[in-house]
This record gives sequence, structure tokens and C-alpha cells, in this order.
Amino acid sequence: MIRQFFRQAWTMMKQQRLFTGMYLIGTAVSIALAMTLFIIFYIKLGPIYPEYNRQRMVVIERTQESEKNDVCTTARAMGVSEKFCNLLKSEAKNIDKIALLTRNKIDVETADKSKKTEEYVANVNAEYWQVFNYRFVDGQPITKEQMNENVAVISTTLAKELFADTHVAGKSLNIYDTPYRIVGVVEAASGCTPITQGNIWTAYAFYNEHEFLGHYKAYITSDNIDKCMAEINDAFNRYTQTRPKNFTYTMDLEKYWQNALDCDAETTPFEAMGKYLYILLAFLFIPALNLSGMISSRMDSRLDEIGIRKAYGATNGEIITQVLWENLMLTIAGTILGVALSYLVVITGSSWITAFFDTRVNDLSPREINADMLLNPTVIICIVALTFVLNIASALVPTLIALKKDIIQSLYHRR
Repeated sequence: MIRQFFRQAWTMMKQQRLFTGMYLIGTAVSIALAMTLFIIFYIKLGPIYPEYNRQRMVVIERTQESEKNDVCTTARAMGVSEKFCNLLKSEAKNIDKIALLTRNKIDVETADKSKKTEEYVANVNAEYWQVFNYRFVDGQPITKEQMNENVAVISTTLAKELFADTHVAGKSLNIYDTPYRIVGVVEAASGCTPITQGNIWTAYAFYNEHEFLGHYKAYITSDNIDKCMAEINDAFNRYTQTRPKNFTYTMDLEKYWQNALDCDAETTPFEAMGKYLYILLAFLFIPALNLSGMISSRMDSRLDEIGIRKAYGATNGEIITQVLWENLMLTIAGTILGVALSYLVVITGSSWITAFFDTRVNDLSPREINADMLLNPTVIICIVALTFVLNIASALVPTLIALKKDIIQSLYHRR
């Protein structure tokens, strides 16, 4: 029976080419707009290389100390210190790993000084490589035992630029006139992952740090985000109580999605994504209304067919099923065109399209789109869901309206 539905749908598509073309274009544009928006937010929030732990991550990017005296109040804002992160590791049971990261723009050159470039050199700790899952094409990550050594991990992009090869573990380069030994080469991360993008990472420097304020951004993984954040806040409150009364401290502790969307810590997921959900619904249902009007006009021309089928015993459910299957064939074809169009837009315009809703745009590396961001189960499920929603929304109502008319009226519709 399903084969018969599709055969009839194919015949009608050939007979009504204007309707078919307009329906396909309307569906394709609707799906393309919705999918483009979805892909942007998947790239921003989904588990993509090498930030696969986004869903189980909390972030401390900024801390502040204010001192009040008789004359004025002074304040300084920084990152978080290694000392405080070590305190968290010892007191918070739900913390898995803590990645520390700070960047400085420094000259990098080959050992023979034949090639030179300016890079954002990332200083990281050993757990950085366990929080962020880079793919190593040569060598290995910087280990805890190498924290006191001048060692570096570089990207395939920098390896090709300086050495014309990606297998360069063991070679040396100069960072600000200091020799560093390359211990590993990783597949370059896209500029769409603002935390992990970059071309060179070294063992973090041992600063003479404050007990709380520091030079690092901390990315903390946990299997229980809420309990982890509560424990971090408890440790922070205990620390602040030991400080002199004229000092006050603040800490921006956020879940990854709050940090990525630049939300307040009190913001709920619905509040953060609600306005974008309305845009998505507009992309889907405004075209669906137009398509529904087109189908309604076509159903008027099929009233005699519906009347004959009902006269021979067809139920309303069977007729609705037939129309939905016929419409599904058109919707699938339009969806394929729409998905192809959305991929084309995102890929060709990756340098600007992926910067939408992003407050952390910088020039560390190109905002390239790869297959992991486009071809994954989440995106495929979204495509299927959009297809069925659009199909039902555009075809069901006109069919139900047509079925309300009695058989006699349907049979004599053309007379």
C-alpha cells in the first residue's frame, strides 16, 4: 500500500509541476533556515573536537578582588590561581579534572631562525590534555613530570608552516628566544572552538600567585555539575571568610553553556534559548502555513476523488494516511534540498555565520567547519524531526477540512 501511495504521489508531482516546484522551494528554504540556526548552536554548544566534555564542564574565567579603605575602593579583575584550583581539588569530591589555560602572544621560530611567526602561546597544565581530547598525529601530551621543562605541543598547522611536516616530535623551536622541545603534534582545532583553538601549547609557568586571584582560566569537569558547583562555592565562601573585612571577592562560576552564551549564572536553559526557539518556530511554521494554503487549494481539486473513495468504503483515517504519505514524499525531497542548502551556507560562510551570537570571536585560527560538526547523530535526528513536523503541520489541517464535506457534495463538486 505504501508503494501505491508513493507511486500516486510521483504521478501527481509530474502532473502538477508548478505546485511541486513551489512546494519544494518552500520546504527547502524553511529547512535550510532552521538547520542553519541549529548547526550554529550545535557548533557552539555540542560535543565537537576537541571539546567533547562540554556537557560536563564548569568554567571559572574571571575573579575579582575589591579593597575598601577610608579614601576609595580599588578593584582588580584577573583569572583564578593555581593555588585555589589545588584547594578545590582537595576539597571538592565531585571534581574530576581541572584544566588551566592562559595565553600570551609571542614570537615563535625554528631553531635555526629560518622561519618565524607570531602565535598565541597557550600555557596549560597536565590535566588540560585530559579535559580536552586532542587527536595526536605524533608524540604525546605534556605530562605532569614535564611541567618544569621547556617542552611544547604544536598543531599540524604550525608544524607544516615551520617544518613542512607533521611528524616533528623531538625537534626544537624557539619561543621568545628560548629553546623548546616539541613532544607532540595535534590535529588543529577550528576557530569555532574558542577555548581550544591555537597552534602551540607549553607547560604552564609557575607564577608567584595570590591565593585566589591568578592568571588562569579554569575548565572543570564533573559527572555531577550541580554538586560540583555547590562544592566550589562552599570552598570559595570559606576562603573569603578568612580574608580581612575590607576585602571582598567575586568569582564567575558558570556551566559551559552559560559561558558560551554569555549568560548570568541564574539564567535557565529555557531563558537562554527561548528567543532563539521563537526564531526556529518562525522558520518552520510561517512557511508551513504557506504550504498548507497550497495544499488546501490542491485538496479542492481532489474533492471528487475523495468522494469516490469514501463511497467505496474508504475511511477518513485511510484518506489522511494517503495524503500524508504523498506529502511526505514532497517534504523529503524538499528537506534534502534544504539540508544541502544549509550545509552550503554554513561551509561557504563559516568565517561569519558561526560568529553569530558569539561574544568571544578572536583571530587565533580560521573558523573552519568539519564533518564532525555537520554529520553526527544529533544533526541527523534534528533533520528527521523537522521533516515530519513540517509534513504534518502543512498537510494535516487542509486534509481534515476537506474530509468534513459529505460524499454527495464531494461527488458533485465539479458540477
